Amino acid sequence: MGIALDTTSEGNGTSGVLILVVIAVVYLGYIAFKRHGFRPRRVETTLTGQQLRQVFKKKIARKGWSVADDGNPMIARSPESDGIRQGISLKISEADGRTVGELAAILHKKKVFGDTAKAYSLRWRMNAFLAQVRRLDSTAKVMG
Repeated sequence: MGIALDTTSEGNGTSGVLILVVIAVVYLGYIAFKRHGFRPRRVETTLTGQQLRQVFKKKIARKGWSVADDGNPMIARSPESDGIRQGISLKISEADGRTVGELAAILHKKKVFGDTAKAYSLRWRMNAFLAQVRRLDSTAKVMG
């Protein structure tokens, strides 16, 4: 009869650490993915500044959001009743005979561990704006 050695506790400890590392990497990747979705964007288009403003109102200032400042930059915000305020701005200028729109998330809250709260709302609204600009002007260039 031989002596039985218990190696299961050593293997479980290594597995536990490996699982925690995988969870941390997935979480950090998810945070980076969400932040990348509402990064500042710049669009160059043949649309007029007024047309860009109309697209902004139609695609960003909707479903509870409203235009808080109609100047330049134009700012849309989520309602105060949401608890977490969000905002997106559109600054319009002219360059080389084309209209340039600079779109940016200006209000966003962070959770306890640095994760952005309600990032998908910002992403969806910004992507809807850019998609509509591309539909109206097939030569539009989006950077960022």
